[in-house]
Amino acid sequence: MAQMFPDPRRIVTGHSAEGKAIVVADTPIPCEPVSAKANFAVLYETHDFPANLDEWVDPINTRTKDLANDQGIVLRVVDIPANTETMFHRTESLDFGILHKGQVTCHLDDGVRIDMKEGDVCVQRATIHGWTNYSDQPARIYFILTAAHPVKIGGKLLTTTGFAKEDVESGGNH
Repeated sequence: MAQMFPDPRRIVTGHSAEGKAIVVADTPIPCEPVSAKANFAVLYETHDFPANLDEWVDPINTRTKDLANDQGIVLRVVDIPANTETMFHRTESLDFGILHKGQVTCHLDDGVRIDMKEGDVCVQRATIHGWTNYSDQPARIYFILTAAHPVKIGGKLLTTTGFAKEDVESGGNH
C-alpha cells in the first residue's frame, strides 16, 4: 500500500540527569501497511497506568502486537486509503479517534452510520465498529486507545473480536 501522507513527526520530552526538561526523541515514525487495509504508525505506548516516567526507554522500539493493550495507552496514526472499508472489530479499550485529514464513516453493528469530517472526534467505548473512507482522498485519524475492562451486558462479556493480532502488528523491531 502506498504512502498517503508524510510520516508523522513524534517529539518526546523527558529529563536530564539534573532534572531539566529536554527533548529525548524527535523523529518521523514510519506509517506502514497492515493487512487491515490501512497504514499504521504507533507513536507511543505505555504498559502501566499511571505511566512511570522516571527513565527514558523508547516504547516504540518494541513491536506493538495488538490494537490496544490491557495495561496502558496506545497512540496510533491510521491512514485509510480512498474508497476503502476496514475490518469490523471491537477492542477492550476506550478509544478516542480524532479525524485529522479527509472524511471517514464509522459503522456500528446496529446499522448506524456516523459521517465524520476533519476535526471530529469519535469516542469508542468497546463497541463493534468499522471505518469506511468513501471519498477519493485518503484519511488520517489519530487514535488514543486506553486500557479498559471488557464490557459486561446481561452477564455476557463483550471481548475483542473481528481481527487477528498478527494482522494489526506494527512498528518496533520485526
